[in-house]
Amino acid sequence: MGAIVLGKLHLRWCSQCGVPVLESRTCGSCGCETSEVKLTPPGDARPAFRGDIERLRHLIDGQFGTGTGSAAIPDSCIVLLNKAPDIDRTDEVIVGGAVVGARRFNILGADKFLPRPSAAMTIAPLMTRGWVEVDGIAAHAIRERKASTLAVGVERCADDIEVGDEIIVLDAKSRPVSVGLSKMTTDEMRKHTRGTAVKTRWVVAEDQVPPPLVKAEWERAVQANRPVMTRRVEEAMNFIRKMVDDSHLPVAVSYSGGKDSLATLLLVLETGIRPSLLFVDTGLEFRETRDNVSMVAARYGLDIVSESAGDSFWKNLSKFGPPAKDFRWCCKTCKLGPATQLISRHFPGGVLSFIGQRAYESQQRAEKGKVWRNPWTPNQLAASPIQKWTALHVWLYLMAKDAPVNPLYSKGLERIGCFMCPASDLAELRLVRELSHQYDQWQDSLDQIARDRSMAPEWLRYDLWRWRRIPKSVLDELGAVQSEALYPSSSDLDQIEFHSTSGYNPCLEGLSMEGVFSKALDMNRVANMMNIIGEVTTSPDGGIAEARSVTVFREGPVMIKAKDGEELARKKAQLKEIVFRALGCAGCGICISRCKKGALRLNGQVSVDEDKCIHCGECLGPCPAVKFAPDQLDI
Repeated sequence: MGAIVLGKLHLRWCSQCGVPVLESRTCGSCGCETSEVKLTPPGDARPAFRGDIERLRHLIDGQFGTGTGSAAIPDSCIVLLNKAPDIDRTDEVIVGGAVVGARRFNILGADKFLPRPSAAMTIAPLMTRGWVEVDGIAAHAIRERKASTLAVGVERCADDIEVGDEIIVLDAKSRPVSVGLSKMTTDEMRKHTRGTAVKTRWVVAEDQVPPPLVKAEWERAVQANRPVMTRRVEEAMNFIRKMVDDSHLPVAVSYSGGKDSLATLLLVLETGIRPSLLFVDTGLEFRETRDNVSMVAARYGLDIVSESAGDSFWKNLSKFGPPAKDFRWCCKTCKLGPATQLISRHFPGGVLSFIGQRAYESQQRAEKGKVWRNPWTPNQLAASPIQKWTALHVWLYLMAKDAPVNPLYSKGLERIGCFMCPASDLAELRLVRELSHQYDQWQDSLDQIARDRSMAPEWLRYDLWRWRRIPKSVLDELGAVQSEALYPSSSDLDQIEFHSTSGYNPCLEGLSMEGVFSKALDMNRVANMMNIIGEVTTSPDGGIAEARSVTVFREGPVMIKAKDGEELARKKAQLKEIVFRALGCAGCGICISRCKKGALRLNGQVSVDEDKCIHCGECLGPCPAVKFAPDQLDI
């Protein structure tokens, strides 16, 4: 995977204090010079908490023998994790200012620890598994030419090596020579079978030394970064004050129960502003998240302005199918719908909402900037005071403030959101299964969908429901052949097609278009929704509806008349949107906030009150039944 650059790489290290230092070439605690930590971009390093460290040690022990985990990840040292681009998940592990290895999740199997030379130095004396000893000629060739280990050069090896294992190659003095991937089993190596026994990934130089390990607590890291963080906080507070002064809008903080929104809230409070706390309960929240929202509001004496999606997700699941990375209908119905209603009800004149968005999270967020308006929530002016902060900036700030952080982070979750978010990687979903009280219900739903749609076993086994179109890289990793059984059957909306032909009509002295929807229409719904564009007349049997020279037939045919191409294109687009809304309304209520006359009603699905509707079309726009783009989902 190529590097993903979303901002500057800020991470440095003070070897004297044993702590990470952001941005500065000198340590804010001891004044010593700091050194750069060689991270893979985007470089959004975060603390490794107790849950992370326990799993890492268990993983290393399983690969190299009891005690090797504690040797590689020692007690009382600060450990960082840096998420690197990969098919699913890879976290670089930083100890003592060096990347000592990486934890990589294999979709087919489980996690693996990929040691670097510095980790090989600390692990080697304790290894009982995952080792291969080579003769002097082989050791020289590996070190000098970065050669791979050939079976003919193997003197001894561990008893249970399998193809694909991570291996540390040793010389006759039990010093690490290289780190790499096994290409043979133990038996094949001992038989000196021709070929490569271990493919070299890293060579360990003879003068290689482990990184200096200095015992340090996070309090020292906070102190070492105080000058940098003081400047960052002051910049953020100035930004907040300017936004408040310029907008003249009521102020709120969109709070999710995650670290970024908590840091944003505390920055706003530091300016002396008492914001409303906006919380949208998607119905898919962790129990710990709901508890955290209540605790934060109580601790800082803030009013919670909330809206709940209730069971909207479960009601719409049968209609839309499982949400996916490339089909995030759930964000619209469970988050943006309630958010739109919340803002419309409590802030009809608009609201300035501070949001914990950071550029290092994704390319889309990096491109969005610090201030934006979301087309889904037009009454909301959104701003992020931490747009250029890395995760470590956020954590150092929260630690300095002794903030009430969601306990799910300490258990190993990197992000806090909906428990079964399709944007999660497979490694995190495996952990969520252990932590979420709702996951059994979700798994039961997936099992039922798989049975109903005759899905291939791999669809469930590897959580392939997370894509509508599974990336080739994932299929290659699985070794799977593309099969229709890996894809859910399309929803009714996916099956609707609209074909049309248009041109000049001399009888009308204008343009006309004839088209057809590919299936019969529910004319009660379609006729009602056509009020959006004009007063509707229907045939006695209800099979035909007409509004402003747009005529629709129950069987699917359509006729549109217009004076010019611009009007024709507009009417065509409006009609397609109206039909899709009529047949696929998810009941999210987003469109209701756009209607200034209160002409839209929500009773399971949105309908038009014909007595109140003025046919202005203002309620048309972004809608889950029409568009499922994954961008601009922040509220």
